[in-house]
Amino acid sequence: MSLRKTPLSKQHIELGAKMVDFAGWEMPIQYSSIISEHKSVRETAGIFDVSHMGQIFVRGPDVVKFLSYITTWNMERQKDGDCRYCHILNEKGQIIDDTIVYTINPNECLLVPNASKIIEIRDWLLAHSNEFNVTIQDLSDLYFCLALQGPEAPRLLGQHLNTSVNSFQLKKSSDVIVSGTGYTGELGCEIIGPLDQIEFHWEALLDMGAIPIGLGARDTLRLEKGYLLSGQDFKGSETTLETNYAWVIDWDHDFIGREALMSQKKTKYSKLSGILLEDRGVLRPGCPVFYNNTKVSELTSGSLSPMLRKGIGLSYLDLDIDSKITLEVRGKHLNARVVRTPFL
Repeated sequence: MSLRKTPLSKQHIELGAKMVDFAGWEMPIQYSSIISEHKSVRETAGIFDVSHMGQIFVRGPDVVKFLSYITTWNMERQKDGDCRYCHILNEKGQIIDDTIVYTINPNECLLVPNASKIIEIRDWLLAHSNEFNVTIQDLSDLYFCLALQGPEAPRLLGQHLNTSVNSFQLKKSSDVIVSGTGYTGELGCEIIGPLDQIEFHWEALLDMGAIPIGLGARDTLRLEKGYLLSGQDFKGSETTLETNYAWVIDWDHDFIGREALMSQKKTKYSKLSGILLEDRGVLRPGCPVFYNNTKVSELTSGSLSPMLRKGIGLSYLDLDIDSKITLEVRGKHLNARVVRTPFL
C-alpha cells in the first residue's frame, strides 16, 4: 500500500528533506540535522508540515454536552475561541487518543486527533452520538495544518496574517483557523485551512525566515517538555492517571471512563516519569530500566536533549523523584535518576 503524501511533498524533497513512513504518510524526518532544526525552534522560529493530523468537525445544539461526555474535560467551561487539550477514553479509562478541542462557537467544535487515530476517533464519536443532536464530519482529507513555533513565531504571524493569538486561543477568519497551540512548548501557532491554500502559507513563512523542521526535531522538542506521543507513550492500555496527566481531567462532570479512573485513584499504580541520564549516552525507546539491579520497566520515549546535552526519557515507574536507577544501553548499565517533567 503506497504512502499518503501532503500537498507539500514536492517542496519537502526540493528542500533536501529525508522522507520516512510515519503513520502511513510520507513525511520529512529532517532537512539539515535534527539538532540544528531543534535549536532553530528554541531560538528563532521553525515551521512544520503537520497536515497528516486529523480535522473532525462536530456541529449541532448538543456539541458541548456531547464533547463533555466524550472527553475528560467539561466543555461547558469553554468559551468561544478557547482551545483545550484533553483525552478521549474508553470505559476502562484507557486513552484512545489525546486531542485538542477547538471551540469555534457553542454549536461548532473542531477536534484534531493524531494521524494514526483519525478513523478510530471518527468511528468512536459516531458510535456514541446517537443520543445527542450533533453531526460529525471528518474533513481531514480537505484541510492542511502548519505549525509555526519558536520565539520569533508571533512576529512572523503578525507579518504574514496581520494577526496575533494568545496561548490556547483561536481566531477564525473565513475558512482559516489560527490557534495558539503547538507541540514544542514554545511560543507559536498552528494554521489550519483548506488544502489549496497550503502552498501560499508555507512559501510566505519560509520567505519571512521560518526554518523548515522535520518530525525528528518535533520529537526531541516535545520530549524535552514531557509531552505524550500517541502510539509510544500510550498504546491503548494506559489510563490518563498512569500517564501522569490528571490535570486534563475535570472530575465534576460525567464522561466515558470516569468511574474506572475514580476506582484507580484509590489504588497504587505506576506513573509515566521523567528520566535524566547522568552518564554519557543516547537513550532510545525500549531501553530497559533497572532499580536495585532488578528490571522494573522500559523507556517509552528516549533521546538526546539538544539543549541539555544529556539523555532524557520517559518510563512507567512506581518510584519517587530523585530515585537512582540504571538504564541498559548497548549492553552497558548507565546511571540515571527519576525527575519531574518538563526537562526544560
